Amino acid sequence: MLKRQIFIFFIINITVCFSQNFTGGYVFNMPPSDSTTQIFLPNFPISSIGGNNFVQINPNGNFEINGNRIRFWGGNLAAEGDFPAKTQAANIAGRMRKMGFNLMRFHHMDNPWSSGSLFYQTPNTRTFNVSNFDKFEYFFSKLKENGIYSNINLHVGRTFRSSDGVASADSLPEFSKGVTFFDRQLIALQKEYAFQLLTHMNPYTGLSLVDDPAMAMVEITNENSLFRMWHDGKLKPFNQGGILIQRHNKCLDSLWNNFLLVKYGNTEQLQNSWNQGIIPAGTINQIKNNNFETLPITTAWFLELHNGAAGFMTKDIINPFVGLMSAKVTVTNGTGTAWHCQWRQSSLIFKKDSTYIIQFAGRSDLAKTINVGLMNGDDPYTFYGGKNIQLTQQWQVFSITVKCPENVPNNGRLTFQFTSSGTYWFDEISLKTSPINGLLENESLEALNIKRNDYTDLAGFTINRTKDISEFYIKIEDDYFAEMRNYLKNTLGVKVPIVGTNWNIGTQDLIVQSKMDYLDNHAYWDHPSFPNIPWSSTDWVISNTSMTKSADNSTITSLFAGSKFKGKPYTISEYNHPFPNRFQCEGPIFLSAYSSFHDADAIMYYNYNDTYDWDTDKISGYFNIHRNSVFMALNPTMAYLFRNFYISPSSEKIYLNYTKDDILKIPAIDNNYWGGYSFFDSKVAFLHGVETESFESLSSTNFSSLETGNPLIYKTDTEQIELNTSGLLTINTPKYIGVTGYLNEFNNCSLGSITIVNSNDFGTLTWLSLTNDSLSVSKKSLLTIVSKTQNTNMIWSGTSSINNNWGSSPTKLFSSIFSLKLNIKADSIIIYPLSPTGNITSDKFKILPISDNLFEFSINQNIYQTPWFGIETFGNGISGGINNETKTINCYNLEQNYPNPFNNSTTFNFTLKDKCFVKIVIFDILGNKIKTLVENQFNSGNYSTQWNCTNNKNQPVAGGIYFVTLKTPSFSKTIKTLLLK
Repeated sequence: MLKRQIFIFFIINITVCFSQNFTGGYVFNMPPSDSTTQIFLPNFPISSIGGNNFVQINPNGNFEINGNRIRFWGGNLAAEGDFPAKTQAANIAGRMRKMGFNLMRFHHMDNPWSSGSLFYQTPNTRTFNVSNFDKFEYFFSKLKENGIYSNINLHVGRTFRSSDGVASADSLPEFSKGVTFFDRQLIALQKEYAFQLLTHMNPYTGLSLVDDPAMAMVEITNENSLFRMWHDGKLKPFNQGGILIQRHNKCLDSLWNNFLLVKYGNTEQLQNSWNQGIIPAGTINQIKNNNFETLPITTAWFLELHNGAAGFMTKDIINPFVGLMSAKVTVTNGTGTAWHCQWRQSSLIFKKDSTYIIQFAGRSDLAKTINVGLMNGDDPYTFYGGKNIQLTQQWQVFSITVKCPENVPNNGRLTFQFTSSGTYWFDEISLKTSPINGLLENESLEALNIKRNDYTDLAGFTINRTKDISEFYIKIEDDYFAEMRNYLKNTLGVKVPIVGTNWNIGTQDLIVQSKMDYLDNHAYWDHPSFPNIPWSSTDWVISNTSMTKSADNSTITSLFAGSKFKGKPYTISEYNHPFPNRFQCEGPIFLSAYSSFHDADAIMYYNYNDTYDWDTDKISGYFNIHRNSVFMALNPTMAYLFRNFYISPSSEKIYLNYTKDDILKIPAIDNNYWGGYSFFDSKVAFLHGVETESFESLSSTNFSSLETGNPLIYKTDTEQIELNTSGLLTINTPKYIGVTGYLNEFNNCSLGSITIVNSNDFGTLTWLSLTNDSLSVSKKSLLTIVSKTQNTNMIWSGTSSINNNWGSSPTKLFSSIFSLKLNIKADSIIIYPLSPTGNITSDKFKILPISDNLFEFSINQNIYQTPWFGIETFGNGISGGINNETKTINCYNLEQNYPNPFNNSTTFNFTLKDKCFVKIVIFDILGNKIKTLVENQFNSGNYSTQWNCTNNKNQPVAGGIYFVTLKTPSFSKTIKTLLLK
């Protein structure tokens, strides 16, 4: 029992350790300007872009060029990355092509913060920086020469100035998002920018962008959504917690009242519609100890803390809202994640389809945002709805309405959630059944004073009022995108597909975006959050977790559960598992697999580069991948399999249909989840292709019939992709095999022609045929193995941040150790460790079969310091069997040690087929060399050696997991052993 406890403690500590810096590792500096072609890397030859071969959309709803379907594997260039020096541009483009990119998205060319901007040092944002514009056009021409298309973004980060003639420009929302939809002056300025950018003749191509087939697509506005802002309570004045200056607030109010006037004509008709279904308010307050006057603070109230959050609750006599006392919650460590710190009252009763109103008074020591809402206090802790509240130093009274979708007989919960440290006061808290209001007293169309409701208030209003305000915001977006698309197509002459935006909050945005030429989406796993200062370079945290164990929160469901629209291309123009997440090697394999399964048309990592520095071997931020060897090592394989359709699309697609009423009613039933309301369990996207067929159907899909099956293992209907939520994703196709996850916990993982006998850590392995044959008979293939990466001297602060301690060059890759078996039809194979340019190195080794067409060997990246291994086969394999006697005599092998686990010494038996030089080395779990047991010449035969638990200096070693590698000129194998102390 004691040994077992020691073992468990060791594993727990190893898990924590793995989240942080690793020791050892190896440098794999991939030249940023290398464009050479190599035998064992996928070949991406230059494909000319010319003539009249513009990207178009075929009858099946996919991109095509000259009648042939095309998929794009791309990246983003942002800010400084859009404008490389002319001396570097050709090499940068050549390297992109070599690595498999055939599309780059030009993003944030209009940013306000960088010298990498079209508006850098210009008198206004109506004039381009001539030098930067010239660099962009030159770079565009070099991408074109390499067969790389461009995705041109229009409105992204433009920050209008008073010198543009825009009044109160310094008070507009960030990048003027939201107001660009309805401010006529800003719409005119967007058209002017498009004209300047798209119609200027590029001196290096002789064509304007509108006439150049190398421009693949145009994006009108980035991550811009009225529904998102309405959902988040932003479409109101500053003094009410919103982002609108007075003229924009009045403009929206005017547009809203005119919309109703056109629809209803007079107040009487409006009242007849909106007052259907009104209900009076309830009188019973469920909250106990609601005013804190007599009872202890611990009566009915509890402060729940998780993941390092800290704080306490008391009563306070200083400055109560009413009476003598108020509640005081002091958060001494806010983590940036709301649920980590919750002040709550439980044992509440909620009834299905009943609407509740939360009312309270609140203030804080400084202006701070909290979240208040209702949820189920039992697993799975369903959140029913709530609202972000902006507290100030002055007492304010707040009201929130929430509609409960299910019966909660005894453990409903009212929760106040805090992301940041500080002091908060509360008083006069109540929870009652809400009135359902229609037209409010004193509202009339004649006075044009109908209120625009907050999104979260609509649970307390009738369905018809909710439907009308939803329809109003849809109309604003519809009108804007139709106007801009018409201008681009019919006035400027854009010949390629146009998309609206890509910040889709569920079906409310998708109903608008489905009218564009194609649809686009964004997703990030473990995006950094900023507890106190937005985009701080030091005050940020991540969860540092793997998506293989997180089906419920996966990016796959947010990307593919109905966002694709039948008959139109679908793209992902931003995706990443940002650095320094220790599991980011899973990102490319997740993205390529499920994007292929859901038949996406384009993928674009965010970000390839956003700096002028293209050379330094250092990961300089969360998103840049061009110097991240994990991403770049995987990229040739990922790009090749995606562009060549190696993974089959879904064979049993699900098509969703919504009535327009379904969409318009959402605010009345929404639980205020950040990603938007979902009508079904989105995990169905792990099983089937899911596309929307109509948003204006006569009848809705039976969403309750969309079953997600086994909650532990999700296998696609093609049976090629399987997610085991214990921590493993596998892809098994004839020409490509991929696996990512906790491979150290899944011994003897078999996929098609490969078995991963064991591994030493979380990691990703891919195996790609480089011929048109399946892997079992392919003469040439590429094996890629990656795990973690870090900068030199990078320092972690706990497990969730490195703050500003990013370290320096060079980057290092963790040394993975894999024992593998390949079932290939061959007489022998040669493994070629490849250099950072993909060249064959001198470390090649030959492997002979241990039985019919079965080859066993090990990859130890402490020895072979590369993620790339070319595999070449020779001969046609053995068709007959080999008897047991022959197997023993004619093979190399390292057997499992005995005893194992052990606590004193252990014995290793090994077999040699021929006379050869043998080396047996022991490594610890971090890849450090501990002991060389054997290093000598041996004749063929059976041998044994012992290890007495010491290192090369004959000093005792600590208990734990160790890896033992046997290597000969033609064989390599690694086994895992456990020392207990």
